[in-house]
Amino acid sequence: MELLTDLYVSELIGKPVMDRGGRRLGKVRDIVVERESLFPSVRGLVVGKKGDFKEIPWPDIYLLSRKFVALQVAEPDVHYAPVKEDAYRTSMILDQQIVDINGAKVVRVNDIKLAGDGNDAHIVSVDVGVAGLIRRFLAGRLGGEQSGKWVRPQLIRWDVLQPLPKQGEHLALKVSADKLAKMHPVDLADIVENLSHHERRELFEQLDPEVAADTLAEVEMDVQVSILKGLDKERAADILEEMEQDEAVDLLSELTDEDSDQLLNLMDHEEASDLRGLLEYEEGTAGSMMTTDFLAFAEELTCDAVIERLRELAPDADYVYYLYVIDGRGRLSGVVSLRELIVSPPERKIGEIMRRRVISVTAEEEEKQIRRLFTKYSLLALPVVDDAGKLIGIITVDDVLSLPINSRGLKM
Repeated sequence: MELLTDLYVSELIGKPVMDRGGRRLGKVRDIVVERESLFPSVRGLVVGKKGDFKEIPWPDIYLLSRKFVALQVAEPDVHYAPVKEDAYRTSMILDQQIVDINGAKVVRVNDIKLAGDGNDAHIVSVDVGVAGLIRRFLAGRLGGEQSGKWVRPQLIRWDVLQPLPKQGEHLALKVSADKLAKMHPVDLADIVENLSHHERRELFEQLDPEVAADTLAEVEMDVQVSILKGLDKERAADILEEMEQDEAVDLLSELTDEDSDQLLNLMDHEEASDLRGLLEYEEGTAGSMMTTDFLAFAEELTCDAVIERLRELAPDADYVYYLYVIDGRGRLSGVVSLRELIVSPPERKIGEIMRRRVISVTAEEEEKQIRRLFTKYSLLALPVVDDAGKLIGIITVDDVLSLPINSRGLKM
């Protein structure tokens, strides 16, 4: 058997198949490969003639070239076989998507490169670049030897690809969960939004719940719902527990009451109780936007004691814009900035350094007024209180920035 170097699948498809005596038997329609090997070996060619498709096995083939395929047997001796439905063919690889973590994007298989060693032919790489497209779609017009020659191929070796679990006909780079975890959630979200439903599910099953939660928050709401519904209920509940409360509430509110209850029942009791309470607030109010994860300290605590407490809590950065001060009944008394806390004498009480005039809203306040307060006072966070003045939550500037924009470009 002979095989030209740098031979691509696109250069074989449509080429005539000739028997040993030069008789034309049909055209190459597909290539059957053995998928279990590290570099899948060519098992045969699917040849079509007048709508009849048959497989010619590899031992009958003598030459693969860009102009024709030659057999080493005459037509009567060709070992034709029916094309099996479960046969793994190159047409099942073309146009599949590959997760490229280096570029934080999804690329598409445009062509497949073959190589031979005199006895066998193997898939050695896939072309995900423009050259593959040119080669594949313009080969018939420009000639196989010229198509794509002026564009450098963008090849990915087959041995760094792997089928996604449970979806064998889809490809992905061999990426460890550790590498995925190191990607920025926004970059991961870009990848997620270009994957199929099944691929998204497989990806989220690999991710650490915290990474999955951060990534889920960055994709469109309809995609969030689709991903959550596709996951095992316990896995989905684990991810919801790691999401910011306001983001989890937004997502749960998009689900049916039955689905929402199922997930909440699988979550930590305290976290689920907080989310159930937030879900009671009317959409578009401060209560629906706030989180109950905030930092509040008693007036009698010293600055040193508060700093030590912060070390123990290691709070998320979103919640340390301001430190809120409450009285013995939990009512909002004042606010202390981190700078004020750090530069004050360690033994001084925070009730002595706090600012008593605090901008706050009730849970029923509308988004429009909340937005005005953030803009007017250049706030990073806004406390939410009940009718008795008790601190019940905060709204961060991120929540305001994420509000939808109307046709005039204004936050709604």
